[in-house]
Amino acid sequence: LLKSLTGHSDRVISVAYSLNGQQLASASYDKTIKIWDVSSGKLLKSLTGHSSAVFNVAYSPNGHQLASASYDKTIKIWDVSSGQLLKSLTGHSHRVSSIAYSPNGQKLASTSWDKTIKIWNVSSGQLLKSLTGHSSEVNSITY
Repeated sequence: LLKSLTGHSDRVISVAYSLNGQQLASASYDKTIKIWDVSSGKLLKSLTGHSSAVFNVAYSPNGHQLASASYDKTIKIWDVSSGQLLKSLTGHSHRVSSIAYSPNGQKLASTSWDKTIKIWNVSSGQLLKSLTGHSSEVNSITY
C-alpha cells in the first residue's frame, strides 16, 4: 500500500488517472468528484454539481478537462485547473454509466442504462449520434 486517499463520505465507484499520471480523479456515491495529487495524496479539488451518485470519470486527452457520468442522467464537463463546471450534457433517459473521450478530445461517448450509446461534441455539448439496438443496459465504453 503506497497511499490511502480518504475524503469521500460514501463508496467510491470509479477512478481515473490524468494522462501525465500526476492526478487521480475519483467518483463517488456521495455525488462528488475529487481530484487528488498522486505523489502527496493531497486533495486538490472537490467538484460538486451532480444530484445523484457519480458513476464514472474520464480525463480529456490534453488533461485540461474532466468528464463525469452520473445516475442523475447527466454528463458534466469540468475545467481541471479551476474546478469550474463548463457544460452539462443531457439526453439520456436513465443512469449514465460510462464515458470516454475520443483520442483527439473532440468527442465524448457515453453509455447508459437506457440501452443507448451517445456521441457528443465536446466543445458545443451537442448530441451528434444516438446508437440504439442493445437489449439491456450498456455499462462500459472505451473509445
